[in-house]
Amino acid sequence: MGRLLRLEVENFKSYKGKQILGPFHNFTSVIGPNGSGKSNLMDAISFVLGVKSSQLRSTHLKELVYRGHRARKGDEEGGADDDGSNDDDDSSPKRGHVAAIYEDDEKEEISFMRTIIASGASEYKINNRTVTYAKYNAALEKENIIVKAKNFLVFQGDVEAIASQSPRDLTRLIEQISGSLEVKAEYERLKADQEKATENSTHNFNKKRGISAEMKQFKEQREEAKQFDRVQTKRDKAIVTHLLWKLYHIEEKISELDTEIQAEKDSLVQQEEEA
Repeated sequence: MGRLLRLEVENFKSYKGKQILGPFHNFTSVIGPNGSGKSNLMDAISFVLGVKSSQLRSTHLKELVYRGHRARKGDEEGGADDDGSNDDDDSSPKRGHVAAIYEDDEKEEISFMRTIIASGASEYKINNRTVTYAKYNAALEKENIIVKAKNFLVFQGDVEAIASQSPRDLTRLIEQISGSLEVKAEYERLKADQEKATENSTHNFNKKRGISAEMKQFKEQREEAKQFDRVQTKRDKAIVTHLLWKLYHIEEKISELDTEIQAEKDSLVQQEEEA
């Protein structure tokens, strides 16, 4: 798991000039009285990791550039400050930046730098090479630092706000932190494809089951037809056998009658001759 090694801050909020903050250890506590700059350290970390200025207690990025208090005119010692106005003058810095020196899982150091340029826009650098915000953000996400989810910082009031969220909002927050929200559209598309595939599979299964039932019915009908043919053939054979049997006995009877007739004829002929 990667970790923050140190911060290099120049003309950012209450940090005048170039300041090195760190080194940070696995557990580092920043303590001090109110107004000592604890929140500005938090803002510096948030700023370099891409958090919007509106979340850094500022309206415009220019407001994050250090603007020192001007000494009152007539104060010989120069030790008294004015009324606290942070209005710009010609001597105020026009640029400011924060660089985070980060150590990744491979123990390699990566420098992430965000600069507020004179126009009031942001400039992003990775290892001193200027890149687009998209590439800058992608490099952070590669280290599981998701700016939209703010999964790397817990601001004041966040715990209470999270605890009071509805289940739906809490689920959305978890999706943001885990990064799953970034692939929600792809997930929904794949889910729709899965549901369609499941529907098609169910339809095909029911169709197959219907065809199987029809095949079973056709097989039963075929067996019934074969059985009918066998019985019909057996019946036809029985009929033929019965008719042949009757014919045989008829022929036998005819033969007997022919014999009797012939005997009677012979008897008549003999009687006629004797007469």
